[in-house]
Amino acid sequence: MKRLILVTMLLLMTMIAGCGSEVSIVLPLYFDSSPAITTYHYTQDVVNSYVDGSVEFYAPDSDLDGRTITVVNSRGTEIEHTITSLGAFAGSSSGTIAFTIDYIHYRPEDYTFTIYLTDRAGYMSNPVFGSFRV
Repeated sequence: MKRLILVTMLLLMTMIAGCGSEVSIVLPLYFDSSPAITTYHYTQDVVNSYVDGSVEFYAPDSDLDGRTITVVNSRGTEIEHTITSLGAFAGSSSGTIAFTIDYIHYRPEDYTFTIYLTDRAGYMSNPVFGSFRV
């Protein structure tokens, strides 16, 4: 749709300018500029029943918007799905984001979690995975 509008504009400008006139049009460039998780680490605190960690990111457009954490049990049932606003990181092209998963109310079994970031355009980063046992 964007290309059709841009082509139509280009043709219209050419017709208006006529032959021999010079027309300059600045076209916006659209490309995939997804954020990326470059490294991550986590530890499990069995005494206080939580997983503590951080992800390092690179956001080429400096428009990081949210972090999503999903926790799934060993049977594949989603136990937790948390979306956190990252407004404090607006304007940052890189940095470190801390996270905590509180599992004090989880049943004893194995769990897997997935973390990914999104930017304001809706692009998702690469997902990262971890696991822990309650």
